[in-house]
Amino acid sequence: METSYDQHYIDARETLLDAVEALGPHIDAAILVGAQAVYMHTESVDDSFAVAPFTYDADIGLDPERLEDSPAIVDAMCRAGFRLTLPPGTFMKDGGTQVDLMVPAAAGGSGRRGARLGVHGNKAARKVHGLEGTLVSHTRRKISSLVSDEDRSCILKVAGPAALLVAKVHKIGERLEDPVGHRQEQLPKDAFDIYRLLSAIDTAELAEEFGLLRSHKISSSVTSEALSKFRSLFGSRSGIGTTLLVNSVRGLEDPNFIIESSVALSQDLLQAIAQ
Repeated sequence: METSYDQHYIDARETLLDAVEALGPHIDAAILVGAQAVYMHTESVDDSFAVAPFTYDADIGLDPERLEDSPAIVDAMCRAGFRLTLPPGTFMKDGGTQVDLMVPAAAGGSGRRGARLGVHGNKAARKVHGLEGTLVSHTRRKISSLVSDEDRSCILKVAGPAALLVAKVHKIGERLEDPVGHRQEQLPKDAFDIYRLLSAIDTAELAEEFGLLRSHKISSSVTSEALSKFRSLFGSRSGIGTTLLVNSVRGLEDPNFIIESSVALSQDLLQAIAQ
């Protein structure tokens, strides 16, 4: 059966492909992160959920050590029809879809928000704490257009599922700690993205990847932080993450089943990592 996608998600995929084309020589430095990366890993279970894959944007992480000196990132994106609407790192298309270019905070140099990218300046990408694991764990995947009659695709690094889980946990934690500075309405969706990953990826596979992330200097600290937050958020029925997950499926799924399933998967993962 052919999957039916929300038009916003279809547009976001087209915008991702546009951005990959715009980055050109920098493509080896690019890693797909965020919701679209999650959905690449969870395609096998998406049809079993009443909550369909949905996103307005594309998130691309950059490895500063793999960037070329030219073309200048901001110039290349603007020539491809993007506008730098919210420096650093947010590029918008006229149709309203956007691409966020991000650099793991530990690799982004000094400064609070803008990643220091040498000849590319400090407006091309923003620093994000929690993305460090994506530099360690990723695989190249073919990413295709979701437009049914369009044969368009690219080969792009996609962050590993455990690295994405770490990033999502940090994102939820930061938004809960600073409710004024972040969009709270996105939190239930982020919680469900974590549940997608837990449901789609074998627990042993996730635990093995967590071991990899904890063994690397650049990702060890953020991974340990994320596991502590994950236990608090999703490790029990009373966790805030569990509550957010229930809010994401209200009126669509049986909340009791979702709670029991999520807590069981979370506890299994924490136990497997501890072994």
